[in-house]
Amino acid sequence: MRSMSDFQRKQIGRVAMYMIASRSDPAASQAVQFARGMFDASAMAFYAVDDGLNHNRFLLSGIPLDFHREYVERMGQFDPLHPKRAAGKPFAWLSVMSTQYSNAETAAYRSFTDQFGIADMMEFFFRRGDKIVAGMSVIWMPGCKIPDEATNIAEKIHDYLEFNLVGCTPSASEQAARYGLTSRELDVIELVCCGRTNREISECLGIGHATVKTHLIHIFEKLGVETRSAVVALMSRLH
Repeated sequence: MRSMSDFQRKQIGRVAMYMIASRSDPAASQAVQFARGMFDASAMAFYAVDDGLNHNRFLLSGIPLDFHREYVERMGQFDPLHPKRAAGKPFAWLSVMSTQYSNAETAAYRSFTDQFGIADMMEFFFRRGDKIVAGMSVIWMPGCKIPDEATNIAEKIHDYLEFNLVGCTPSASEQAARYGLTSRELDVIELVCCGRTNREISECLGIGHATVKTHLIHIFEKLGVETRSAVVALMSRLH
């Protein structure tokens, strides 16, 4: 069985991005709005982080879709606040990290954020154990004053946000163990939850149409459901 390539994973991530950005997720939405109010921020984004430390499943609040699309498809790889650069930090500032990662890539990213009028950003990193599993972006535009106590506020609410957003959420590996799902079946479930057809799943994963159908049969059996909508409903409850 072929493993999923980086390109295929990016395709899944892009599909998930556009679906989850408009998905109703009460717990995450409430946490995002709470943090946005605490920081008097212009915009926010909450997202999951996969095993490769890549973003996915974005939930947006006030972020221009053009900015988000460009970030995911091209500029995210240059982001000095990317989870791959988080080290042990609970949160980090764009202005500070841009100085630490002073190179052409960071300069290109700052030029990108400047085009959208972003004055500064703070990135939260949420962990399960020692592993980053989610993050949150806090964004200030010109004219939106950054609170003088923003760093202190971040220190005080980080653990609260982390507990409420990821403390009780099962990871992909935990879901796999619970239901006996294979990694490929998890890939298929991810795309089903994004509304992809069998043909689109086949193209994205580089597998045959018949293989997709076989995976779906096994997924239905393991999850104890009979329809694709039931799979989506079950996964939404788990997340």
